Amino acid sequence: MNITAIGLERLCEVQDAVRDAGGNASVVIDSDDLVTRPEATMATYCAAVGLPFNPRALTWEPGERSEWRRSARWHTDVSASSGFERRERVYPHTVENSRDLARIAAHHRPFYDRLYAQRLDVTPWEQGESP
Repeated sequence: MNITAIGLERLCEVQDAVRDAGGNASVVIDSDDLVTRPEATMATYCAAVGLPFNPRALTWEPGERSEWRRSARWHTDVSASSGFERRERVYPHTVENSRDLARIAAHHRPFYDRLYAQRLDVTPWEQGESP
């Protein structure tokens, strides 16, 4: 993996190009919100993009999908799941024990922070207000 393999910098560049061309701001979802508050997150997302919210879309039948066949190893968790949930992982190489990973993380942190600052606020929906 190299520093450009992480897409945060590129995502910010695309976001800037869309904005400079007069396009709409992108909608950013925080994955922590999605796994801890899926209903509020998806209701807020649907409101932001003008789609009807369907709570039934928050659950699904476990199983593999044919379109995932080529990349099945990347879909192991979702294939075994029936809804959004947090899955903790332990990795042998982390930013704490790898200089390369620490360097990559430090490079991308400002881009992550910029996107995080733009994330959807799901608290109005949770409080019964319109998103």
